Amino acid sequence: MWRNYSRQILYGIGSFGGSLLQQTVLLWIFYYYAPPAGQGLPARVAVLLLGFAMGAGRIVDALADPPIAYLSDRIRSRFGRRRPFILAGAPLLALSFALLWTPPHAGQTTGNFLYLGTMLGAFYFLYTVVLNPYTALLPEITAGGAGRIETAAWQAAFSLAGTAAAFLGSSALVARFSFPVMGLVLAPIGMIAMWIAALSVRERHVPEPPVAFGPAARAVMASRPFRIYLLGLALLWFGLSMVNLSLAFVVTVLMGLPRGAVGTVLAVTIAFTLLSLPLIATLAKRGGKRRALLLAMLMAAVIVPLIGLIGRLPLPVGRAAQGYLLVGLAGPPLAALFVLPNAILADIAEEHGARAGHRSEALFFALQGLIFNGTTSLAAVTLGAVLERFGYASGGDLGLRIVPLIASGSVALGALVFTRFPRDVRSGPAAALRPSAPSGGTSRS
Repeated sequence: MWRNYSRQILYGIGSFGGSLLQQTVLLWIFYYYAPPAGQGLPARVAVLLLGFAMGAGRIVDALADPPIAYLSDRIRSRFGRRRPFILAGAPLLALSFALLWTPPHAGQTTGNFLYLGTMLGAFYFLYTVVLNPYTALLPEITAGGAGRIETAAWQAAFSLAGTAAAFLGSSALVARFSFPVMGLVLAPIGMIAMWIAALSVRERHVPEPPVAFGPAARAVMASRPFRIYLLGLALLWFGLSMVNLSLAFVVTVLMGLPRGAVGTVLAVTIAFTLLSLPLIATLAKRGGKRRALLLAMLMAAVIVPLIGLIGRLPLPVGRAAQGYLLVGLAGPPLAALFVLPNAILADIAEEHGARAGHRSEALFFALQGLIFNGTTSLAAVTLGAVLERFGYASGGDLGLRIVPLIASGSVALGALVFTRFPRDVRSGPAAALRPSAPSGGTSRS
C-alpha cells in the first residue's frame, strides 16, 4: 500500500513545480508590468497591451498543444513516451520563467511590450512541452481507474501547495528583494519538482503502432462526452481566469490590504481548499465525479459575484474580513475544481482508447489545453479591456467589481452545459465492454 502511495506522491510533486511557476506568473504579471497607481512601482506596459501580450502568449501555448501531444503519444523510446519531454523541457521552462522578470527598460516602452510578448510565448510553449506529457501520464499510472481519484487528489494537493508557495514565496521574495530575484529563486525549484515526477514513473510498453495525426484528432473530437466536457469547462475556465488574473488587485484595492498581504490572503484560500480535499474525494467516490463537479460549478457561480461586493456586503465586519470570509466559502468548490477535471478527462481518454484500439491520452489533454488557453487568452484581453474602461484603483474600482459578475455568468453557463455530460463514462475494462464505434474509433455516449 505504501508503495502505491509513494508513487502517487512522487508523481504529484510534478504538479507542485508546474503550479509554482504558472501561478506566480498569473498572480504577478499584471501587477508587475502595469501596477495600479500609488503602489510605488513604475508602469512598464499599458494594461490593455499587457492583456494582448498575455493573450498572445497563451495563443502560442494553444497552438503548440496538439503537435506536442501527438509527438508524446506516438514517440517510442527506451525512456518512454512522456519522460523525455519532461526531463528536457523543465530546464528551459525554468529559464523562460526567470527571464520574464527582467524587462529591458524601466519605463513604459514598446520594447517592453515586445519583450513581454516574446517571453510569455516562450514560457507557455515550454509549459506545454513539459506539462502536457506530465498530465497524460495520469491514465497510464492509474490503469483501469484504480486509484485514479486518490492520485488526482495528491496531484491537486501538490498543485495547491505549489500555488501556496507561489503566493507566499513570491510575495516574501518580492517584499524582501525584488521581482528579478524572485524569478531566480523559484525557477530551479519548479524544475527540480518536475524532474522528480519524471524520474519516479516507469512507463509501460505501448504495443500498438502510431496513428496519423489527422485520424487520431478526428477520433478524439468525435467523442460526445469530450465535447460536452470541453465546452462546459471552457466556460468555467474563462470566468475563473478573469478572477485569478485580478486577484492581486482584489486584495490591494477592494480589501484595502498592503501588497505584502497578497500572499497571506491567498495562502488562506489554499488552506481551506486543502482541508476540503478529503470531502471532495469522498463525494466523488460515493456520488460520482460528474455530480461532484457539477455541484462545485454551481457553488462557484454563487460565490464569485460576491467578490465584487467586498466592502459593500451588509455584514458587521470590515472589507478585509469580508474578503477572508469569501476565501473560506470558496474552499470546497475550489477543491473539486482542482481534483475532478483531470480525473474525468482520464476516464474519457481511457474509454476512448479501449474502444478505438489506440491510445491518444496526450491528445485529449492537448485539445483541452488548446481550448482552455484560448479561453484564458480571451479572459486576459477581456480583463484588460474592462479594467482600462472602468478602472481598477482605489476610488475608481468599478472595473474590479464588474469582473466577478462577468465571471459568474460564464461559470453558470458552463454548469448548464455540463448537465448534458453522460452519467456512465467508464474507465478500464468496463469501457471495453461498450459496443465498438462504427468507424474511425469514434466514441458516442
